[in-house]
Amino acid sequence: MALETSRRTASLALGSGAVVLEDELGAEAHARDLVPRLAHLLERAGVERRAGRLRLGAVFVGLGPGSYTGLRVGIATALALARATGAALYGLSSFEALAFAQLEVGTEGTVALDARAGRFYHARYRRVAGGLLELDPPSTCTTEELAERCARAHVLLGNPELVPSAGLALAPSTVLRTDARPRARALLELGRARRASGALAPQSSLEPLYLAGFGQRTLRCEPGPRSAGR
Repeated sequence: MALETSRRTASLALGSGAVVLEDELGAEAHARDLVPRLAHLLERAGVERRAGRLRLGAVFVGLGPGSYTGLRVGIATALALARATGAALYGLSSFEALAFAQLEVGTEGTVALDARAGRFYHARYRRVAGGLLELDPPSTCTTEELAERCARAHVLLGNPELVPSAGLALAPSTVLRTDARPRARALLELGRARRASGALAPQSSLEPLYLAGFGQRTLRCEPGPRSAGR
């Protein structure tokens, strides 16, 4: 199971083998709709119960950066789900999931998204076989700083309003992908790959990556007994 709530439009994904079911929430309806839609997705997938517990093997959740409220809702839900089912809990960077899904092996990509209040999120990655290399960690920057960082971007991952709102002057060779946002399916795929390779260990506490003026807060979980499953 994967939950991605860092942006205005949140998403859920549930994998069983090669089959992945997905659901998407409307803009900024995280607190109201997330749990009901999660229950519906589990019902669609026919997730079994054993001794009153749902059979889930792992819960992956996006840690941001992104919406303060969205991250709190998503992470709290993931913590509760892991505790209730005994599933292993994993937190991953939402931007890494975005780059993992959008980039071909051997290419570099720059993530640039609106952080509001005249600031922007920035990060840069290289896609490699089986994962990603972080070239520039997630940070916030001004319009001028973003323009400088994106001037020589190979692939720019943003949203449709990014170029006009930030006044970016991109190189002719830059590939602009404006429908780029973190999605739960990509988070699930990246989490599974890292878990299988041993690069990702279960966590008992998670730290949201807010970056936009909010202090870090560690959210803790004490999962119950582990159960096999999705």
